Amino acid sequence: MDKKTSLIKMNQRNHPLRIGIIGMGGFAGAHHSAIYELEKRNLAKLLCTCDIHPENFKKQIQELNMEKRGVKIFNNYINMLDEFKDILQMVTIPAPIHLHAEMHRECVNRKLPVYLEKPPTLDYFELLQMIETEKKAIKNTNVGFNYIVQDLRQDLKRRIIQGEFGEIKKITFTGLWPRYPSYFKRSQWAGRLIIDNKIVLDSCFGNALSHFIHNILFWCGKKNLFSWDPVKIVHAELYRAHQIQSTDTVFVSASTENVRDIRIILTHACAKKTPDIEKIYCSDAEIVFEGNKSNNGKTFAESTIEWKDGKIERKQQENQNLVISNIQRYIDYLSGKENRPLTKIDDCIPFVMFNDLIYIAAEDIACIPEQYLEYIDAGEGEKFIAIKNIESIAEEFIERKKFPSEQKIPWAHKGGVAKNTDITRLNTVIQSLVEKAQN
Repeated sequence: MDKKTSLIKMNQRNHPLRIGIIGMGGFAGAHHSAIYELEKRNLAKLLCTCDIHPENFKKQIQELNMEKRGVKIFNNYINMLDEFKDILQMVTIPAPIHLHAEMHRECVNRKLPVYLEKPPTLDYFELLQMIETEKKAIKNTNVGFNYIVQDLRQDLKRRIIQGEFGEIKKITFTGLWPRYPSYFKRSQWAGRLIIDNKIVLDSCFGNALSHFIHNILFWCGKKNLFSWDPVKIVHAELYRAHQIQSTDTVFVSASTENVRDIRIILTHACAKKTPDIEKIYCSDAEIVFEGNKSNNGKTFAESTIEWKDGKIERKQQENQNLVISNIQRYIDYLSGKENRPLTKIDDCIPFVMFNDLIYIAAEDIACIPEQYLEYIDAGEGEKFIAIKNIESIAEEFIERKKFPSEQKIPWAHKGGVAKNTDITRLNTVIQSLVEKAQN
């Protein structure tokens, strides 16, 4: 054990972990709130944070009592790291996706453990570079895919690995998450394929609902509890209803090394949100897992197992704030209470590969014509842009594996297929998609 790792453990026995946060806007707000709560529990102490425009966060600074707490605020993260590198014991990075690799590298070079918000990157080749960087880290980085922390999920995965339910035959997920048009204007990188000559690939698949893709690959992994199964073949059709560069509607079927039939439909072009239900069809039982079920103001994970003999088994676990739970779990790892982070950077290879292959498979993002869209008043001057009949189109895909083009939907555009070896075509395909979006 090196001197700095030993120091982290020694200090954590009696003192809250000293933390810095890179960022104040967007999802960084969730990190600030989580660490403030952990500070009240004497588990963490926020020493510093930064944003290129900290003057825009006067309200947040006041609400979180940053001045009273002694938080030093910078307008440059490098300056923050340089000043606090010998004091900090952990840095969280809830920054734009295309900045993750650079910020991770700067932290690792200063011997600072990192809690990195998901996704680590959506560029497979940049991920490989991050894995190389990670070899120099004094402690493994944690990537913030929130749902893996759930005990109920981990218990079920153990039972799957032990073969209690037989072989997994199929996994399905439907994610209809409506988003206002303003969602895609929240930042310069939102809904983009590329920004500043860097691959971004922001989409429902790669960002907003990426937790569930990561979850599906978690169910598929057979090596051990913390294993994710790499995809082998991907069929995809991609669409956009909003005026963005990337995709807001994804139909995907895939196979991994262990599971031959995975079906996923995700969209932000809808009027109503569907429950976040992961369905696992095994040879001896069917499993329904809902990781974020809501009832009477509380959220909880629920698993329902229906055995082929008719027996039904149902379990629930109340969720705490998942961001707090995940950051606390990483603190436990840094203090030696846990032997590994929940999701390491190299654990993300299957997810990032899967994300990139949907673009390579589809080779196009078809625009849905205006006559097949409806605009639904959501109040406060906002309207949802929804694809007409998207619910029934999604159901047909999940139940019968018929893509929109096979359903003879008038706006549909036939996609294609990609193997994992086709990942070498990533940059060429994305550049082509950018050029098509500009025309």
